[in-house]
Amino acid sequence: MWNFEDELEVYRREEEEAQQSFFAYIGVRNLIAQRSDVHTLVNRNSMFWITTHHALLVSSFMAIGRIFDPASKHNVGRLMRAVENNRQLFTREAPRQRKEPLLRPGQAEEYVDGKHELTVEETREIKARIDGWRKVYQDRYLEIRHHFAHKKHSTLDEINALMAKTNIEEMKSMFGFLHALHEALAEMYLNGRVPELRDLEFVLPPEPQPRNRQYYPGEKAYWQAQDALLMMLPN
Repeated sequence: MWNFEDELEVYRREEEEAQQSFFAYIGVRNLIAQRSDVHTLVNRNSMFWITTHHALLVSSFMAIGRIFDPASKHNVGRLMRAVENNRQLFTREAPRQRKEPLLRPGQAEEYVDGKHELTVEETREIKARIDGWRKVYQDRYLEIRHHFAHKKHSTLDEINALMAKTNIEEMKSMFGFLHALHEALAEMYLNGRVPELRDLEFVLPPEPQPRNRQYYPGEKAYWQAQDALLMMLPN
């Protein structure tokens, strides 16, 4: 039996790890490029910062690989098979049964009134969106993941050459999709909501904090990475 809750939780950890590592990486990179005083500070301990920057990049691409690689023990394909093999979890009856022990008689029926039931067509649409991003990963980012997985040491020039093949805005969009996928599946399962794969946009400094929601993990990692660097500057 494919356990949907277990697969969803594994997927959440993987996509958040990839997201956090990537945005911490670009947070450090961007601040160094923008601030000469930070650049000077980092150069005083350059070996540490090169190692740290490399580790963030490796962590991000290895987690992305685990999400998209069909050979991974847990991957997004396995998650969707858990959805398809447990369709009873996405009917109005499932949340009613979960809520009934917690509510007064009749309240569970009221709660599920108007809730959405997942359709076969919606599942196909979600899988098609996943396949689209998997192709992007395979075409542009799989080579980088293999480099990090099979080569223990990379020079700065090698890393820069690999990263030159990437598109930072495209990667932000990919992480937005991966996070939106988790939110859609979780809300569908827990609250019977229509699975909407919204195009999430990350709000990064110097933009103000997002309204009406918490920071996404990548947003938080970005500003905390920059904040950690700025705290090291002399007063």
